[in-house]
Amino acid sequence: MGLEGGFFVVDDTELVEKLELLGAGVKEGEKVKLPLIEAAYFQEKGAIDTGKSIEELIEGNEDLFTVLKHLRDSGRIVRFGEGDSEFIRVYRKGIRVGEDRTEGIIRVLKEGETPDLLADVATAGKMRKELTYAFVGKDGITFVKAYRAGFD
Repeated sequence: MGLEGGFFVVDDTELVEKLELLGAGVKEGEKVKLPLIEAAYFQEKGAIDTGKSIEELIEGNEDLFTVLKHLRDSGRIVRFGEGDSEFIRVYRKGIRVGEDRTEGIIRVLKEGETPDLLADVATAGKMRKELTYAFVGKDGITFVKAYRAGFD
């Protein structure tokens, strides 16, 4: 196990199986590569030890970590770095990676930040996913679904 170019690599067979069942990271052979922000989540839960503090692992991505924590704690699988990296992919509750397609994509923004709605709706349409914004503020997270309405 160790840090490798923006990822935390897990090679312990038992832990790899556990992380795979949880839909964490990307499996490569007998290893799982976790994005650092996901490694921070599992470190906070006591499943792994990266040798770094959680603050170091999430540096600059505190809002994204807050949303990841909320989604993971509610039983959802969250994936990073697939397709457009500005979005995180979210699976329906109770579904494992590979059993079904992702339910939707989420863009994380600070409370009061204005999204590029037209571009984001177009991207979600191309991906055939539901678009949700997660606005993170001092009072928590506000989720807002966005979609294109047709009046044909």
